[in-house]
This record gives sequence, structure tokens and C-alpha cells, in this order.
Amino acid sequence: MPALSLAQINTQLEAYAPTDGTFLPRINQTLARIYNMGTYRDLTVQFSLPVEQGAIRLPETADAVLHAIVDGSPGGVRSMWHDLKQVGSANNSLAWGLVDSGFTPVLLLLEVATSILYLVPSAESATQEDFIETNGSWVDIAATDAAQRYRVTTNADLTGGNTLTFSAPVTYIDAIRFSGLTDSFDIRTTAADASTTIATVGPGTGATRYRVFRVPNVENGKIVTVLCKRAFAPLVVAEDITYVGNINAIKQGLLATIAEDAGDVERAHVFWNATLQLMEEEMSSSRGAAQPRLNLDPSGAGSLSGLTGMM
Repeated sequence: MPALSLAQINTQLEAYAPTDGTFLPRINQTLARIYNMGTYRDLTVQFSLPVEQGAIRLPETADAVLHAIVDGSPGGVRSMWHDLKQVGSANNSLAWGLVDSGFTPVLLLLEVATSILYLVPSAESATQEDFIETNGSWVDIAATDAAQRYRVTTNADLTGGNTLTFSAPVTYIDAIRFSGLTDSFDIRTTAADASTTIATVGPGTGATRYRVFRVPNVENGKIVTVLCKRAFAPLVVAEDITYVGNINAIKQGLLATIAEDAGDVERAHVFWNATLQLMEEEMSSSRGAAQPRLNLDPSGAGSLSGLTGMM
């Protein structure tokens, strides 16, 4: 089974965890580490993303780009230090592919100085109601005008149910934090225009961070298709899904986490090694006939042309 719900994991593995209310945080710790062990079955997802301001921004459900199709052709994925050390940001070669530009707190940079932002229900909002401060919930935005830093919070600066006003026009958003949100909200420069959304906050507590990839020589509005590694999202309620479906690997990882909490590092290493082996075995099985293999030509007439089809 490629994916499991928290309820399914709980039914099968709760007997292996102490009955002290720590099962959920331990399962989340375990799954987060398994996600980072490799690119396994069902841990990839494909997106078609528009180029905006010369770059694409990955959704928060994606962790990294594995492969990309840019303007109809396969494109490479370059790390940010390759860009800085080899060709610089002025490189306009489409063949260079996507260039990792790190993380930013916003989906879109501010194109003009603005002093007003709007907090409106997002498309994923369950209620479509304006933000209401309850049980200490808040949204905090820090920004600059290149000379001074400004800050607005829903606790002190929210007016009209959706308007946040800086004391002066700002040109760059430094950070967006939120806490205790029970719904999701867009932060926009124009309240009624979803295309001006610069970030989405909630539900829960956290900070907005979006991974950005520069796309050289591709005009805005073009679609880039990317195959991404899934990002781990902590499980909260029984219906939440994890895309690791290997219950035996999850069990070994859970036992490793419990051993770590007890200070038994040696035993934890044994369980983590078993977890990795189980995940690798499952991946090999799920590939079926599509296994990488080395072919030797006895005649000695080798070629690189067949290598590209191995994976």
C-alpha cells in the first residue's frame, strides 16, 4: 500500500509505543526521518508551475526538484553555488536549466512599494470567513524599505477585518509568522485578486518559506513541469495521510525513536539500519522490470546513448 492514514498506523503500531500520550509526536519524528532517507515509492509528485518574476516557487508540499521540463525540453537542476561560482545570475542559457535560489518567505516579490496588505480567506479555507483573533492566534509580518525595518501584527494593526497597514511603504518582506490559526488565509496586495497572493498562512503555527528556482531565458507565464520529492507534513488528525506505506519500516523506525528517547543509541542504530533496508527492498520490488543495469558489449563497441534510458 503506497500510503497510510494516521488511523491505520495507530491501529497497527500503537501497541509498540508507551501509553503516555507520546505516540503521535514519535510517529511524526519517525516519518520525518524516513522521508529524508531517500526518494522512495510514492514520495514523488509532479507539478506544472507558472514562471513568475523569472522563477518558479515550489508549493509547501514539495521538498526538492528531481527533474524538470522547461519549454518542452528536459532541463537540468543546478545548485545555487554552481550558479554563483560558474556563470553568475546573468547567464541566460536555457540549457542551464533550473537554478536553485534558496528559500524566501513569499511567493511573489513586491514589485512596487506598498504600505497595505490584505489578509483574506484562501481557496483552501473551510469557512471563507475573515480572520478573527481567538485563543491567542495571530499573524506577524516583518518588512523593510531598504533603510528601515517595519512590522505589522493582527493583534495591533488589523482593521476592517482584513487590512494590515505599515507605518510607511515597504519594498521587501523579511518574514511572515503565524500562530494558532484554525483556517488558512492568503496575504495579498489586492484583496479581491488571488493572483496578487504573496503568501498563504495557516492552519496551525509556523512561518512561510517557499523554495525558489530561477528559470533563465523563459518569459513569465510559461509553464515548467517539475517532478518533486514530497515534503513531510506532520500528521495531526486520524484522516491525515503519509506517503510511506511500508508499515514494517515505520515499526522499525518507531522502535528506533523510542530507543533514542531512552538513551540507547546503539539499539537505535540497529533499528534505523533495518528501516533503511526495508525501504530499499520495497523500492527495488516496486520498480519491477525498470531496474538500472549495466550491460557489457563483448565486441567492445560501447556507446553512451543507452545510458540515458537506464533510470
